Amino acid sequence: MRGALLLCLAALGLAGCPAPQHAVPAPAAPAVPPLRVAIARIGPPYAFVQGGQLVGLEVDFAHELAAALGRPLELVETAWEELIPVVRAHRADVVMSGMTITRARQVQLAFADPYLRSGLLAVMRSEDAARFRSATDVLATNEPIGVVGGTTAEKFVREHARTPGLMVYPDTWAALDELRQRRVRLVVHDAPVAIWFAAADEANLAVLLQLLDEEQLGWGFARDDEALRDQATAVLARWRTDGTRDAILTRWVPYWKRLEARPVGR
Repeated sequence: MRGALLLCLAALGLAGCPAPQHAVPAPAAPAVPPLRVAIARIGPPYAFVQGGQLVGLEVDFAHELAAALGRPLELVETAWEELIPVVRAHRADVVMSGMTITRARQVQLAFADPYLRSGLLAVMRSEDAARFRSATDVLATNEPIGVVGGTTAEKFVREHARTPGLMVYPDTWAALDELRQRRVRLVVHDAPVAIWFAAADEANLAVLLQLLDEEQLGWGFARDDEALRDQATAVLARWRTDGTRDAILTRWVPYWKRLEARPVGR
């Protein structure tokens, strides 16, 4: 009898207990898409390998921009000539690679406000520094001038210099090697890069610190992605106020304030 009573009580207890409820998982938050930055290893100070990692001015800007937008960063390493096509095809969101804002490029990309006023400078062998004291001396030379292909320097020299011997090279290293080997008299290139390389080899190279032209450096977006372009412009405006832009520029381009203040020589 006692056993039967216990069984009855147990049955009644089970009947009165609610069935266990399985917790319904909260809907997963949508994944934040990475900021895909198209960048080329064009050399210091913009993007180059150091200690096995990609570093430089544009790399730092990319990390800070992604953080400001609340997105993870994905660096899309790309050949220089493919930077614009990659963004136009939406395989990357933005070009951040020391790119000068030109009218031709503005037809293909939508640029945020520029982050640095710069220009072109002439690099020469140290022994020739006395021969080239002004932008006029550079543009008047009849001797060969070296440039990197596909850059604003190539276009500028073709349009403004008298030299019949324009030599086009795949990158800065090749152009400056040719200068050291006396195959060209001058190399015309972007000011931050020209000064960086000349400072690293002062025994052999000198740079004329007179801008040949004025250029604005900026980041390019797909023309149908104005929202992202406007966000980047707003972030840059905030950086100008809080010192973020100045700190990054000073780290990689210590003389940037002189570049922004220096008049054009020609």
